[in-house]
Amino acid sequence: MQISKYEVYLDFDFKNLSYRGKEKIYCSLDDELVLDAIGFSIHSVRINGKEIDYNYDGEKLRIKTGKFDGTIEVDFTGKVRERELVGIYKAPYDGGKNYIVSTQFESNHARKFIPCVDHPSYKAVFKIQVRVDKDLDVISNMPIQKVTEEGDKKLVEFYETPKMSTYLLYLGVGKFEEIKDELDGIQVIVASVPGKISKGRFSLEVGKKVINFYNEYFGIKYQLPKEHLIAIPEFAFGAMENWGAITFRETALLADEKSSVIQRMRVAEVVAHELAHQWFGDLVTMKWWDDLWLNESFATFMSYKAIDHLFPNWDMFGDFIHSETSGAMLRDSLSTTHPIEAHVKSPEEIEQIFDDISYGKGASILRMIEGYMGKEAFQKGIQNYLQKYKFSNAEGQDFWNSLQEASGLPIADVVKDWITKRGYPAVKVEVEGTKIRLYQERFSLTPLNENTTYLIPLTLEVNGKRITQLMKEQSMTIDVGSEVKSLKVNLDRVGFYRVEYDNLDLFLNANPNHYERWGLLDDYYNLLLAGRISYEVYENAVKELMNDDNYLVVDEIRGQLFFLWTVNPSKYTLITDFLELQLPKWSKRTDDLSQRVYGNLLRSFAYVDDRFAQGLSISFDNYDSLNPNLKEAVAIAYAITQGENGYDELLRKYREEKFDEEKQRILNAMLSFREPYLVVNTLSLALNGEIKRQDTARIIPLASANPYSRFAVWRWTKTYMEFLRSIYAGTGILGRSFRGAIPYLGLNIPEVEEYFTSNKFPEMEVEIKSALEILKALKRLS
Repeated sequence: MQISKYEVYLDFDFKNLSYRGKEKIYCSLDDELVLDAIGFSIHSVRINGKEIDYNYDGEKLRIKTGKFDGTIEVDFTGKVRERELVGIYKAPYDGGKNYIVSTQFESNHARKFIPCVDHPSYKAVFKIQVRVDKDLDVISNMPIQKVTEEGDKKLVEFYETPKMSTYLLYLGVGKFEEIKDELDGIQVIVASVPGKISKGRFSLEVGKKVINFYNEYFGIKYQLPKEHLIAIPEFAFGAMENWGAITFRETALLADEKSSVIQRMRVAEVVAHELAHQWFGDLVTMKWWDDLWLNESFATFMSYKAIDHLFPNWDMFGDFIHSETSGAMLRDSLSTTHPIEAHVKSPEEIEQIFDDISYGKGASILRMIEGYMGKEAFQKGIQNYLQKYKFSNAEGQDFWNSLQEASGLPIADVVKDWITKRGYPAVKVEVEGTKIRLYQERFSLTPLNENTTYLIPLTLEVNGKRITQLMKEQSMTIDVGSEVKSLKVNLDRVGFYRVEYDNLDLFLNANPNHYERWGLLDDYYNLLLAGRISYEVYENAVKELMNDDNYLVVDEIRGQLFFLWTVNPSKYTLITDFLELQLPKWSKRTDDLSQRVYGNLLRSFAYVDDRFAQGLSISFDNYDSLNPNLKEAVAIAYAITQGENGYDELLRKYREEKFDEEKQRILNAMLSFREPYLVVNTLSLALNGEIKRQDTARIIPLASANPYSRFAVWRWTKTYMEFLRSIYAGTGILGRSFRGAIPYLGLNIPEVEEYFTSNKFPEMEVEIKSALEILKALKRLS
């Protein structure tokens, strides 16, 4: 079966959220055409103008043709979804008074928009025509070719797309504002709903610079005549790489000089991630979802590379190891992990592999491979791959072969070891005189009845001298010929493995850089969670670095000690000493990363110390004029201090704020109340739409982390479970939310574990098992 082209005509009834569709499908068939089609009324199917029989069961439209080469016409009616956030759906704004219609098709939701062969390897050309009310705007993948007025409606016709997969198609209908600029003949456009485009200038400038960077790095120019970056008011994911019409949730696209550092960094990274997909995913597409990781890993790695080039003062690879590598290592230390190269069959399986393994671990392995083969050879291999497979589909093996040919190194063998095995190793380091003994075993949070040996590209620095070794066995010994006085392993934290030293002084003597000091902290924290070291050993490592002066190290200690405080506030009190020591150092620093750390220190201090919160809350009187990096900390302090007396004021601010960045700060504060009923009142704003559907999953782990309200949060969550499931139907988002929430909720509420063990939630099965495993680890600590 071959599909070469879809000609799609849609006549929208915007008010009643429905559309009449007619499509012509150009195809070559051996026997029949089976179209994926969910939720349509099929009116007729024609070949050469003649109606023919068909079978439609609500999911598949089967058309018997025999040997056939020509066009098939399907006449149908579709509905815009009002609760789901996939397929074609309603995205309200202005408190529900207005809305746009938008689409989200990855991984297999184009079948809810038009009948189609909804499979990534069936690339086709799309010719889109949309009839809408005259006052509405329409955005799709390609520029508008012509607009024809038809009474009180208009027909908007778009240029044909290149050959592309169904999941990359896009349609947006409603009222949009735009700002635009040109780059080498390409229109770069930022679009939003009315009243918000003022925060689009930053992403427009970033977008232009990133496209220019990728044009040079990939050696292939951006292929379409325009690129839309579209802020969608309700969007389940962070962003989606529809070719030529990328969609974002508003907090992933809109930022300006009044935004916090973390907001601007996030917008820049997400824009760069989605633009990387325009080459890696859109121009060259995986054959099947088994290779999803290659799409996402590559876009993740390249986004940090691009933004590091544009904003060197942000130290993006510090953020990379903190955000991507660390999260992936936690996920990969659970028995529920999967190899990077995962074999998937069902829709539920596909959605559940959009996780830290496909994004963070894969990206970390790419960073490790680039370090192994060199940056120039890595770039050359990528250019060869894109040139060879552009406008078609490829598999992971094709990518590794391209890297191997470019470098002359056995890349495929090394990579195969890392993408086909689950988990990763912990390397124990013992020193005796001139000898360094290394032992590897698979690291896991809970005991496993298996051990895996990994091919580890080890990097060490011994007495100031760099050594590289490929560790192939469970143990190895390196004799350096002189007494070992300083030693560090996993230089620059490039390797995807943990390290445990028998003598921490040797590491501290080796002048470790901030990536390596961060790595030690991350390793020892996770060794503690896994029960492999005692709290005393962990605390000793932390105390060695308590007085550190680097943003990455300080923020890591803060995050770890704060997490332990949320597990048991009366047991883990070291955070107070740490905050008192560090806070004065950061208050006067004005660079971006210092401002980010200072805001985080204030926020944690407000949580753990009521007296500090009392003093900080006074600044709430001047909230609107505060430094944006400090606003959330002040709002949290206000909530903690004022309690019920402050609820109405925070709610008023939440309702009046126009931009989601500000709304989320206030919402986070409203989940910080000491009074459980106020936290539940806040959660319940999701029931009437005051909290967007897209944000509901995000706030459940935040509310669960509050040690003062867990029982109330659990009762609310259990009561509204089916409501929550209905919002995120067809995605793995709610499961990822519960992976964050269940370990907190289950600490002191036995019913939580029993509930999730005895009830079946197929779309969340893997993440729930993961959460229960993390819970088991936390119970040891509590």
